[in-house]
Amino acid sequence: MPVAPQIEVSRELVKHGFRPISFRKGVLRMRGALVCAFGEVPIDIAVADWDFVVYPSIWLRERPERLKGVQPHIFARGGLCYLAPGVLVLDRHNPVQAVLQCLAQATSVLDDLALNMDYRREEFTREFLAEWALGQSPLPRTVLKAGVGAGAREVSWGILNDRQIIVGSDPTELRKIADAMGVPLLQTEKQKGWVFRTTKWPVLSEKFPTNAREALKWIETWDRKLFQAIVKRLKDDRDYLRWGSVRWLIQGPFGWFAMDVGLGDESVRSRYKRDRRAFVQRIYHLAEHLPLSRVSVLDWSGDFIHSRNLSYSDLSGRKVTLIGCGAIGSHLSEGLVRLGAGHGKGARLRIVDPDTLQAENLGRHALGYPALTQPKAQAMASELRRTFPLANVTFENNSALVHPDLFDADLVIDATGEEALSEAINARHQALASGPPMLYARIFRNGEAVQTLWVDGPGEGACFRCLRGVDPNRPRVERFPLSNTPPPPQQWRGCSAVTPYAVSSPMLAAGLALDAIGGWLDDKAVSPRFRTLIRPGSNVQKVKDQNVSKLPGCPVCAQRQAASRAA
Repeated sequence: MPVAPQIEVSRELVKHGFRPISFRKGVLRMRGALVCAFGEVPIDIAVADWDFVVYPSIWLRERPERLKGVQPHIFARGGLCYLAPGVLVLDRHNPVQAVLQCLAQATSVLDDLALNMDYRREEFTREFLAEWALGQSPLPRTVLKAGVGAGAREVSWGILNDRQIIVGSDPTELRKIADAMGVPLLQTEKQKGWVFRTTKWPVLSEKFPTNAREALKWIETWDRKLFQAIVKRLKDDRDYLRWGSVRWLIQGPFGWFAMDVGLGDESVRSRYKRDRRAFVQRIYHLAEHLPLSRVSVLDWSGDFIHSRNLSYSDLSGRKVTLIGCGAIGSHLSEGLVRLGAGHGKGARLRIVDPDTLQAENLGRHALGYPALTQPKAQAMASELRRTFPLANVTFENNSALVHPDLFDADLVIDATGEEALSEAINARHQALASGPPMLYARIFRNGEAVQTLWVDGPGEGACFRCLRGVDPNRPRVERFPLSNTPPPPQQWRGCSAVTPYAVSSPMLAAGLALDAIGGWLDDKAVSPRFRTLIRPGSNVQKVKDQNVSKLPGCPVCAQRQAASRAA
């Protein structure tokens, strides 16, 4: 039985000329018309979510002449996309107003499509991939796309789990994705896959092509260079006529889409194997009998995945060394790989840690029970490769101090939180004639605050040791103290000291470090280089974020200056 909100909405819509169709399982369906500026448009509306997190669904039962053909926001089966999810928050406490707002928005969209050609053209261009996928029957098949190299002209392709086609220029990537998903990959060569690129947006079209001739004419009106590239490939490629169809995979500023172009039966194709130019003429002039199927491309490539993070570039193609895979380092490694670390030609994410994962680590480490007693670096690298199979993640199950090539990277991060080890790493970094930037991340005491320090390179700005004073009467006092009280006592388990802190603290430290890396990737000087984030409710004093100057008397900076003078 309908309850109060459904009854209120139903009664209100009846006043607007709608009539009930059904009410089943909480879904109210009604039929009526939108009164548009160009006339009435018959619709059905269904309200299923009475919290209005999901907007009511609206279908066009008939299309007026002005809305025939491929239209932005109108799906082939009549569905109308009148609001993008989350754009408008509807009042769940006033369901009548919420539904009327949706009907008003739907009316406005249809008026713009029918009466404003500029709006229609702009929306078609902006939402081209959605129209390609949903705007015309029959709906396209879906293909997954792994990485396609910048200079790739063809793609390999296979079938995941006997049903889903996946394409990419590197067959190894296809295998890695299949292995990560735990499904078989069937390699096949029953079809050619050609890659083309354009810098232009597609032109408004009343309909999408359904055969090869329509496709070539459509592409010619859109991008003459793209058209010429396709025709040239049809003339030059020596063996595509062995297959019954060829797939054109096209990349533009909007993303990727594809089409399967039929080539006719074997008896016809065999006549043109030695005269492919004649076959091109046949396609262009007699191609009604060569059907074309639209293909919607879902981008699973690393380039696409790692491009979704704000506006700065990612870590693709760079070498990153992460020292420490404890509480901070494990969470930070997950953020780094999501930021593109290990992805791309020559890229690498190297994790260095000599310790094994023990039960006492699990409460604040990114790994869990399956990794117990395993080396932290090795287990973390394995987990990252499992979840991001295209990333090149390596590990070293020993101390960072034994590696002469520790600074062979574009960025080195110290996430150990162990001051003595950080001092040793800092001294080695500052002793270099030149080297990569360093990023230090640490947790203050019981997690009341977290801090990061960015060092542009050896000898550039304050080093890690510059954060401690040099007064012999107050040895190693904090240069920028967060607290004037003595540190809390450590907890001892056997002969090991444990510092308890909030489970959120290592995540906050990892986030603060990633923000600094984001500034570096944005081709800007990281500023401020020294940052402090205080956990809400902590009893500490505020420390200003700042570009720390070198500390007069810093022993590490002094050693570097002495070495420079001697040289």
